Amino acid sequence: TNRCDRGDRVSAKGALVGTLEQARARLEELRRAQAAAEQRAALFRDLALRFKGMLDAGQLQIVARSGRMVLMLPTDILFDSGKTAISAQGKAALAEVGAVLASLPTRRFQVAGHTDNQPIRHSGFASNWELSAERAQQVLRQLIQVGMAPETLSSAAYGEFDAVAANDTAENRARNRRIEI
Repeated sequence: TNRCDRGDRVSAKGALVGTLEQARARLEELRRAQAAAEQRAALFRDLALRFKGMLDAGQLQIVARSGRMVLMLPTDILFDSGKTAISAQGKAALAEVGAVLASLPTRRFQVAGHTDNQPIRHSGFASNWELSAERAQQVLRQLIQVGMAPETLSSAAYGEFDAVAANDTAENRARNRRIEI
């Protein structure tokens, strides 16, 4: 019976060592995740400071969504109603945004166009989807023109299908008409 007891102790010790190694690996994984979260929070604070003027002027909002930082620009700052040509005010705003984002060369950015749910009437686009796609493309081109590297950019179109507010009031529809980066 002594050999069995010794074998059981060795087996139990081996199981404990394995459990301890798993716990250490998990702890290290949690430390890396915490460090990454702290780094994201520091970047978020830094960008908020760099965009303070635009934030205070209501030209830009910064939100965290699904672990990502999202810059939201209302389309009434960038475009006239139903249009895709960027306004002078929009070009100035995008020059400021582009300068800050270009200083983050290891990051990738997606420019996403969003609309409200009002049917297209006079813009010549078949749907809000096409309008949001063209607006995203125009913003992407403008960001490249102000110095952002093309390989760091992509675009997407959501049309009316990713609303941040109900489309039940003029104010809420305005919130849904936006470009997100």
